[in-house]
Amino acid sequence: MVLFVGELLADMITEENFESAEHFVMKVGGSPGNIARYLSLLGKKAVVLSRVGSDIIGKRIIDSLSRCGVDVSYIQCDDINGTTLVFVQRTELSPDFFVIRGADRFLEYPGDDIFDGVEYLHFSCWPFTTQPVSKTADKILEWALEKKIRIAFDPNCRDKLFSCGKIQREKIIDVLKSVEVSKPSLDDSIALFGDVDYEFNDKVRYYIDRYLEAGVKNVVLTAGKYGAFASDGGRIVPIPSDAKKIVDSTGAGDGFWAGMYYGLLENKTFIESCIIGSKIAGYILGFVGADVPLNITILNEN
Repeated sequence: MVLFVGELLADMITEENFESAEHFVMKVGGSPGNIARYLSLLGKKAVVLSRVGSDIIGKRIIDSLSRCGVDVSYIQCDDINGTTLVFVQRTELSPDFFVIRGADRFLEYPGDDIFDGVEYLHFSCWPFTTQPVSKTADKILEWALEKKIRIAFDPNCRDKLFSCGKIQREKIIDVLKSVEVSKPSLDDSIALFGDVDYEFNDKVRYYIDRYLEAGVKNVVLTAGKYGAFASDGGRIVPIPSDAKKIVDSTGAGDGFWAGMYYGLLENKTFIESCIIGSKIAGYILGFVGADVPLNITILNEN
């Protein structure tokens, strides 16, 4: 079983410039919820610990996860603060976003029984970006380590998420010390460690080395059309993209996480699990949006 701790939210998406936009399309989600949903559809137990507003958006998020078999019993509803919103500007010239943090900031510690049966504890970066949720995340991490639960971390860090307006690298590096599995994207790595003017392969090695040096035991760096690059502390193994066609990249990274967890829960090696992750991500790339008809039979397809 995997316990997911992080943001549940609504994306408000426009194809226009923010300055003049009049039309937004709402998509409910948040990366931890997406991964949990995909993993549940693959037949593995997923539990989400998060906080949403007691509003129609929060209800939609909970209902969508519950319908896919995700355990939503630890999703808290906030009567004061609304569900977190992310406004996304999808334009070719200047993609941008801004966040209105709501209920996710006020996550409360749920009690020690939440760890019963948990094999992996998955954190997104969001709970470590602001108070008071960061104190809760620290307590959850501390107790999980005491119970010898394996920690996974998605370093989806961006300056705008942090209350100070800049990534608190010391905080994130401190979290990475305890991490067994991480799947950063190339963009995540640039945001966290800065850009480097290296050839592509050297750039991949540079970023993977940064995670390993920080204490991560197993890291796979995803790089879009270039596929992924996995290391269990030794050599770097290229994981080719498994996409047959690319329609939309939404949800592909979350699908990679879900496929990787499926492999790990099946006692596959880290590299074997990354190959499964690539297969799931490739399948999702063939659909528009993150609401993909995913099931276990996909893993048996050529």
